[in-house]
Amino acid sequence: MNENKGTLNFLNKCIVFLLFLTILISLFAWITYGTLEGTLGALAHTIIGLLNIFPWIIPFVGIPLGILDILGIYGVGMYNLTLNLARLDSSWMPVVWYWIMAIIGSVIDIILTLFTIGWIKRLKYRKKEPKANLALINCNIIDGNLKSSIISKGVILIKNVAEDDETPGLIVGVGKEEDIKIPENYRKIDLKGGYVLPGLINAHCHLTGSGKPMKIMNLSDKTLEKLTKLLKTPLGKKILSNMMKNNASNALNAGVTTLRTMSDPFYLDLKLRDKIKKGKLIGPRLVCAGMGICITGGHGGMMAHTADSPTEVKKAIRKNLRKEVDFIKILSTGGVMDSRKVGEAGRPQMTIEEIETACFEAHRGGLLVATHCESTHGIKEALLGGVDSIEHGAKITDDLVPLFKNNPKSLRGFTTLTSTTSAGMGMAVLSKEETKITDVKKENAVLIEVGMINGLQKAYKEGIILTVGTDAAVPYATHYNVWKELKNFLKYTDMTAQEALHFATKGNAENIGIGDITGSIEVGKSADIQVVPGNPLENIDYLGQVSMVVIKGYLIKNPKVKKVKNLKEFEPIEL
Repeated sequence: MNENKGTLNFLNKCIVFLLFLTILISLFAWITYGTLEGTLGALAHTIIGLLNIFPWIIPFVGIPLGILDILGIYGVGMYNLTLNLARLDSSWMPVVWYWIMAIIGSVIDIILTLFTIGWIKRLKYRKKEPKANLALINCNIIDGNLKSSIISKGVILIKNVAEDDETPGLIVGVGKEEDIKIPENYRKIDLKGGYVLPGLINAHCHLTGSGKPMKIMNLSDKTLEKLTKLLKTPLGKKILSNMMKNNASNALNAGVTTLRTMSDPFYLDLKLRDKIKKGKLIGPRLVCAGMGICITGGHGGMMAHTADSPTEVKKAIRKNLRKEVDFIKILSTGGVMDSRKVGEAGRPQMTIEEIETACFEAHRGGLLVATHCESTHGIKEALLGGVDSIEHGAKITDDLVPLFKNNPKSLRGFTTLTSTTSAGMGMAVLSKEETKITDVKKENAVLIEVGMINGLQKAYKEGIILTVGTDAAVPYATHYNVWKELKNFLKYTDMTAQEALHFATKGNAENIGIGDITGSIEVGKSADIQVVPGNPLENIDYLGQVSMVVIKGYLIKNPKVKKVKNLKEFEPIEL
């Protein structure tokens, strides 16, 4: 209903613009000719010119036609024919307007041609039914379990040709080659000693950003409001949807087979999720929050509902439930990007009553609640309110540890921590000229980053359940470098590479509620797999060299990652 209303508003604006253009043309025509006949003739000429745009906007055809029409000013192309139909002489008035329309038509065609080329390139991402069962052979298998050993000379059987009552793309066999009999109707794929492991799961990302630093982050509230209105138009939503689809595909090609989207605008993440589910696109598995919930003027306002009382929070939760989100995202504290004073990032914004209401209403609907939270005080209030996961984190004091482990108000009786050390790392380490942020945000980024790392260290030491996410979309947190979050885990804690991999695969799947579907290489699980050339338990950097991806049984050979241009490399912050 709201989308239809938005479309009608857009059409109304177009009609008003056309009326304004008609009046403007009539005014110029009257000045030029001074007669009613001349004015009507000029309008007729303009209409015919607009009609001539239609053959121009056929991709690959309209560009040369447009060029001929522009040249038609000098006697070539369709200009003279149009001039005769309008019964006008070749004075400056029809010449100028026809020339303008010819240029507009050519520009439109260039844009459509580029879209067509992009669409053709993306055809490979469109879902095709797997035509054969697969047998991955001659590989080393890391199954994602915490204490499993590597299975050398392993075989993985993936059943893609399923019966009517079966789900295609499931793993039906895992083990050593001497223990697994490969049926005749399975196509063998020799991995030549490569290492196979579950696809990574990014439990905290936003699909509307790529990780590229942008000056948009420093715009005023008034300018952001205008930008939001523009993005709400059908064209704006189309641009955002394409951006989100490309970012999701990029993540998949980097071996990230599941994404938990933490608040994207206008429920566009749900639409992408459903397209992938229905097989219209090849993409990672999406677990979506839809639009988040924040206070007026709070963190994340552009991508969230605003709610300033328990009643308004309840209403927003119910709206999200109706939209069939997979979980609820609230933003209970401020963040770096909305801070205006040093030390302000992470200050509590939602009240405990509002947090409690969000959790109570979401839990009634069977949904988990995740909250953006970047201060110790904010963590305490969120835990008391009953949230199921703390996103980002901060210094964890001793009195908070028991609440993480035993939280009676949470849906499952405990609260997890998603320590997104990648989120502020670039902003904390690099100069503000590189990151395009203000001095205040730079200082706050350092404070928040150190707090998140301290929180990670305390959580690991105390046995608080960890979830792996990156906040991909913010500056220098890309969708293809999720593996670097694991590298940070190894740098700042004593955990092993096997523990880190477990947290990012099976552990993540269990924590976000899909552990029975994906996250490990086990019989009955979805074949969401990545292949790397070397052993990541010995060198975690191999996770950045993905040579093959399987998503729900669909094989992607030689996946191509499109990296953000001119993104500066940096070393993690030293404490």
